Amino acid sequence: MSDAQSPPKPEGTPFLGHALEYARDPIDAIETFGNKGDIVEVDTPIQSFYLVTGPDMIQEILVKKHGSFTIGPAQQESFAGITDNAVNMSTGEDWRRRRKAMGPAFTGDTVEAYRQRMIDEAVESVRAWSDGETFDLHKEMRVFTMRMLTDTLLGIDIRGDEDVVISASDALIDRANLRRIGRYLPDWVPTPTDRRFEQSVRTLDEYVEECIQERRGESEGEDVCSLLLKAADRGVLSTVEVRHNLVGLLLAGTSSPGGSLMHAWRLLDEHPSVLESLRDEYDRVVDGDALEPADVDELELAQHVLSETLRLYPPTVGVNRMATESVTVGGYEFDEGTQFILPQWVPHRDERFWTDPESFDPSRWQGDFDRPQFSYFPFSGGPRFCPGKKVARQEMVIALAEMVGRVDLDVSVDGDIEFTPSMTLRPATEHVATVQRR
Repeated sequence: MSDAQSPPKPEGTPFLGHALEYARDPIDAIETFGNKGDIVEVDTPIQSFYLVTGPDMIQEILVKKHGSFTIGPAQQESFAGITDNAVNMSTGEDWRRRRKAMGPAFTGDTVEAYRQRMIDEAVESVRAWSDGETFDLHKEMRVFTMRMLTDTLLGIDIRGDEDVVISASDALIDRANLRRIGRYLPDWVPTPTDRRFEQSVRTLDEYVEECIQERRGESEGEDVCSLLLKAADRGVLSTVEVRHNLVGLLLAGTSSPGGSLMHAWRLLDEHPSVLESLRDEYDRVVDGDALEPADVDELELAQHVLSETLRLYPPTVGVNRMATESVTVGGYEFDEGTQFILPQWVPHRDERFWTDPESFDPSRWQGDFDRPQFSYFPFSGGPRFCPGKKVARQEMVIALAEMVGRVDLDVSVDGDIEFTPSMTLRPATEHVATVQRR
């Protein structure tokens, strides 16, 4: 790429480039860099990449020219040794084969078939809360959604073993933390964070393997594990591929839905009129002790609340891609090996596409929309979009509805909202909730 046709490059710090700004506050850095243009060059000691925030360019990378890109080194390094044989780490023919094999587990009809299981888990979790009980909202939402997810993925009740998944998820995020000195050391230098990561992931891997063996002993099952094992029986997937995909789905599904529900509750606590409307919707839709599977489609406001929450607080820092050949994006020419990060935060809050973008307004999701497709992409997009997107959205809608219909959570936040500078936007600000039963 010639200097005459290079995207803008924000001023940085000698030797460190833009790493210091990002490590201090990833969101502020992304916003600052993104305001310099729809595509800008960013440098850090360990890599240089282009931050792409223009919807048209994002669509070029994820959809129109997706064949010229693959997952970037940051994603490969983060999941190395965990999900090497999973769809999120695959490229080329392996990716196509694994994605096709997983397809039946995530079709619309299959996801709808999970509804009753999700409802039962949500009701049981909410009923266990005592009036006046106080808890860490983020952790409780992660545990809440994990119970729903593991029943759907593995067909098990994980109560009592939640820390197996939470520890591995936290270890993954901690290892990718940009403030961690060990990130900048050679791979052969062991660190306490690396050792914790290896141990927690090994424990999770063994746990999932035990679940797989239990499922193999059953003649029929409706969970994702059973569907993937059927693909293994047909010779489409290996048992290792089944295990790695399940581990990957557990790790991805542990942090993101729980974090989104935490943000949703804080936003509802700040907007009591929206909370009251959600309760009215639940009372109108539900005829009995709990949701019925057919009721989920009628929870329009709950869907809008979650869409708006995901707009304001997307689950990841951004989508990571690398060019596999020379390619043109936004009129600029890039060489093979060039890396790109597509952060949802900036286009999700761009006033060119959203009226009063910093405000929480679920009503903006009613009716037709006149904005670029990739002004909103919380689950990525194109052929490599998150395979668990439908499961995650359904899970969150059911969880939110059953919580709102049964309790009120008085949310207290310890200071400004801050995030750990890692691969996901894990909140670093404590959220405490007090339960009041309806």
